[in-house]
Amino acid sequence: MNQTRNGDRPSALVTGGAGLIGSHLSDLLLAEGWRVRILDNLEPQTHGGGRPTWVPEAADFVVADVCDREALLQALQGVDTVFHQAAYGGYAGDGEVHLHEQLRYRATAGVDPR
Repeated sequence: MNQTRNGDRPSALVTGGAGLIGSHLSDLLLAEGWRVRILDNLEPQTHGGGRPTWVPEAADFVVADVCDREALLQALQGVDTVFHQAAYGGYAGDGEVHLHEQLRYRATAGVDPR
């Protein structure tokens, strides 16, 4: 099992953890002994039914958007590593996906939880 320098299990925040890649990453981290927190906004076009059944029950699940700075800072508390998988997954017209991605990257740029 993985351990941090002080002997604790390592902890991770997986943004976009309800998505295809993020959920598989969360499964792998849990299997390797990590503590996992998922932050996902459950975008209605992608997750219209709410929390997907494939999201691991063993993960701490937070419904919030990475663009919500306060929610992001709270989700980062006690976390050793961030796996940033959040992305826009629904249909968007011309230019809208670019706008959503720019907002997400700007929202997380320079965030220091200390």
